Amino acid sequence: MSTQSFTSYIKSFVNAIKFGSDDDYTLLSTDGTQRAYGSATCFDDLVSSLVARRLESTAGTLQYNYDNSSITMQRNGNITNTSDRLIFNKQIPHAFKAGSLMGLHIHWEQTDATTREFTVQWRIQENREAKTEAWQTAIIDTNTNNAFPYTSGTINQITTLIDIDLTGLNISDTVQFRLARTDAVNVDLEAVFVDAHIERDGLGSDEPFTKNEPVV
Repeated sequence: MSTQSFTSYIKSFVNAIKFGSDDDYTLLSTDGTQRAYGSATCFDDLVSSLVARRLESTAGTLQYNYDNSSITMQRNGNITNTSDRLIFNKQIPHAFKAGSLMGLHIHWEQTDATTREFTVQWRIQENREAKTEAWQTAIIDTNTNNAFPYTSGTINQITTLIDIDLTGLNISDTVQFRLARTDAVNVDLEAVFVDAHIERDGLGSDEPFTKNEPVV
């Protein structure tokens, strides 16, 4: 079949086209947009650089490590101290699956098997709604939440921080974060970056500020 004939064949479909099984499939809607369901969805990273206040000041527990391209986090940070916490924001992308989770984790350099502690705060800012003022807080033990077992030397470690339920949220809504190292271990920690895993069910949204269900 020629390319032109195949294109004409596809255009002849009146209903949406479904590829896969009953529960796990990709749907091409009648307007040509694509949406995945079940195990047909995929995951992606939302990466953020780390920002903090007065990093070169002795008033806080954070300092840029320009040679290592990281931020040095000293012990005994306090999440309520603006000079001890890292800040970053995540926007919900157009391709996210409604009702899924945003899985936040930190990439850092682990130099020994001693557990560390992170305190993370977050709040959700929904577009069109009144600003959320209050923060939610979680305390994370690294050895419980590390992705990889420590071996020796300095390893690149990933530690799961929190999973945020995105149910009821829409594209371009924002999740704001604060992060501090709050353990008392007298060894510096090098933080490289924080990112979040999100589940995607398509290439994007069918509208600039809303995501509608496909036309079938």
